[in-house]
Amino acid sequence: MTFATLQDVLFSDVAGYSLSASGKAAIDREADPALTYGECTPEAVEHILSITGAKPGEVFYDLGSGTGKMVVFAAFFMAFKKSVGVELLPELHEAAQMVGKRYMEEIQPKLEDDRRDTKLEYRLGDIFEADLSDADIVVSHCCTCFDDALMQKLSDKLESCKPGTRIVTVTRALSSPAFESVGVSPVQMGWGQATANVYLRR
Repeated sequence: MTFATLQDVLFSDVAGYSLSASGKAAIDREADPALTYGECTPEAVEHILSITGAKPGEVFYDLGSGTGKMVVFAAFFMAFKKSVGVELLPELHEAAQMVGKRYMEEIQPKLEDDRRDTKLEYRLGDIFEADLSDADIVVSHCCTCFDDALMQKLSDKLESCKPGTRIVTVTRALSSPAFESVGVSPVQMGWGQATANVYLRR
């Protein structure tokens, strides 16, 4: 299956930007940069899994998972035990659940390896309250929309990850000694060129 076909089957009728706008309006946070919406591409997810050394049987988390693109793309590329998305806005969460159901019904049964067994999980809630204790790989799309205070809050949260967890922050970097920087790589997201900062939880 080509990347274009994968996207078309799962997301052709999913208007993520519109859903994000209506979701932010519903909680009166239209101007909150922390809720800036952006989309990833299959190529970007494949690259992130490569630079983090993703392995079958691991647990993957996407913080701020939107309509679930990274969650399903990660499950398509790697036979994870579980691929998890955490999203604050109900409108995006509901779309992600629909996409996940579509993936499990239309794509996953056609796979011919252990990817057939990957569990998809979508959690509605605040990323700063999410339980990340079983995570092996965590991705955060903090970009430039997170200010210094929010980056500190994210860093504090990620320190709850177990030693050995690989963490990717998109564009903005972590500065805590709890994380060892193991690589910086350009990555092409749906909205443009970005930087993937890869860390190892000490």
